Amino acid sequence: MTEEIIEISGRNCHLITGDQTPQVIVVKPLGSFEWRCLNDECHLLATMVQAPFAMCAFDVEDMDTFRQPDIPSLDYLRYHLIPYLQQHYGNLPLVLGGYSLGGLFALWCSTQCSLFSAVAACSPSLWAGWWAEYAQTHPPLAQYVYLSVGDTEERTRKEPFCHMGDALRNQHQLHLAQLSTQRCTLEWNTGGHFNDIEMRKAKGFAWCINHLLP
Repeated sequence: MTEEIIEISGRNCHLITGDQTPQVIVVKPLGSFEWRCLNDECHLLATMVQAPFAMCAFDVEDMDTFRQPDIPSLDYLRYHLIPYLQQHYGNLPLVLGGYSLGGLFALWCSTQCSLFSAVAACSPSLWAGWWAEYAQTHPPLAQYVYLSVGDTEERTRKEPFCHMGDALRNQHQLHLAQLSTQRCTLEWNTGGHFNDIEMRKAKGFAWCINHLLP
């Protein structure tokens, strides 16, 4: 796979493509700890899907993805990055995803706009105090939603992280009512929050792509 770093409207974007013309585009915020393993993640994803894809990861500050629900990164997606990708690739299905705060950002974006056909929220930070009430009245606008979490993430006494498991269970129950059993899932991975991050993200994107392009 080939990686190209380009500047789009003032942000560095890592565009990774394979040899074939993509049929779907994966979009993700790229936190400071993630860029070193971006190619590994794409190679893992390529082993899990049949459809060729492109990935566009856009640079964010660690807390730019989520501190308050008035986020410049959503406007960046709407008015800069997505128009650029559509101009270069056409109107392909878009999958938005992320890990931790990036996962919360992806899930929140899916309630704010219908740009994305599927969303992968891996270990999303649903412990955020405002999220539970917000989610009750803001269903996802994407066709498919993938959730995942580590099976030991809730085994801590630290607040609010000890509520991680219940937050994911409750969110999945909401999705079952809002979307149907065929259009959402919650996967439990082995380990804590920092285990096998690239594999977990690849699995989430693969689930989305394989449901969009079976």
